[in-house]
Amino acid sequence: MSAKRIRTWARITQSDRSSRIEHGSLTTGLNNEPIRVLNIAKRILGCVILIGFASSSFGQSAHSTPLRLPPTRAGAANLKIEGVNYVPISDLQRRCGFHATWLKKDEQLILKNERWRLELNVNSREADLNGLRILLGEPCRLQKRVAYLSKVDAERLLGPVLRPGYLQPAVPDLRVIAIDPGHGGVDNGTQNVRLGLREKVLTLDVAVRLGRILRAEGYKVVFTRETDTRVELPIRAATANTYGADLFISLHFNSLPRDRKTNGVEVFTFAPAGVRSTDAWGSKVDDTENDPAPVNKHDHWCSVAAYALHREMLGTLKTFDRGKKIAHFGVLRGLNCPGVLVEAGFLSSDTEASKIATHEYRQKIAESIASGIRSYASTLSALRASESKKAN
Repeated sequence: MSAKRIRTWARITQSDRSSRIEHGSLTTGLNNEPIRVLNIAKRILGCVILIGFASSSFGQSAHSTPLRLPPTRAGAANLKIEGVNYVPISDLQRRCGFHATWLKKDEQLILKNERWRLELNVNSREADLNGLRILLGEPCRLQKRVAYLSKVDAERLLGPVLRPGYLQPAVPDLRVIAIDPGHGGVDNGTQNVRLGLREKVLTLDVAVRLGRILRAEGYKVVFTRETDTRVELPIRAATANTYGADLFISLHFNSLPRDRKTNGVEVFTFAPAGVRSTDAWGSKVDDTENDPAPVNKHDHWCSVAAYALHREMLGTLKTFDRGKKIAHFGVLRGLNCPGVLVEAGFLSSDTEASKIATHEYRQKIAESIASGIRSYASTLSALRASESKKAN
């Protein structure tokens, strides 16, 4: 019964009650029936009003109230969606011990355990992992109320960060680190003419600072260039391979033409085979490469190292998070070890470039990268200790 009909019924009953009082017929016993009917009507009307208020309140706060509906289903089949192989998120949920919750029904999914909080958005590549922005290789999908991740994301980009070493034949060493100062010689890289800054000079300065820190900690450090010379991209990777590098870090600074506001840090790994670059989505040309590059053998550890660098750089520099992304960078392609490229700030932003121009800030950049390498090293050490314990 609608609230309007109940109010009408209540008015009629009240009128009838008044009439009966006036005519002296409202007495005890069976003649009390009109009073009971009126009281019931009032109670029903009150409930309807309360329900309406509660519904209104829920509508206002639904965006922040978790909807505990099952977004995953154990045993759901793998799918191919728009030519891309997808796996049910229940696989990742089971592997990592996640509790899954819809924050927004069929739109925003939260996966949580004691260590991780992963936020995924349906039909989007945007993800948030413990507060860090992650750009997936493919959008998260929903089919028949079951959420899916692309197989590449689950196995090569996101999955390795959540469970390092899973299904990997061995834990890599970390003794030799190759540092690649971007650009050089006739290749200035990006510039801030107003402040007289050139990327090639800044990357070499940060590389020297980083190398000094790492050598003090016992690492063997290899530079792809130590002077203002141009080195071709394949030669940079070949240098790292020649010296048996266990990790390759390429240093760069960013720029956007006619944009003086954008700032922040970006961290890149080489795009896995069959996946386009992060920046190739939308109206841009699809740059997918179907054949794997040498560095793709190390996709798992590239992702683990990139997350460590991403987290430590943001934590130290306190700058804007532009995200962890993938790209087909030639300097990473030929590597025989995990490789990460960092864009440590925007020279096109006078505000950020003014900080980068100082020795103190460049030292902070070097220290933040060194901290990321330490974090990566700690992960590897913990995995080795776990393997040793199992062996015994």
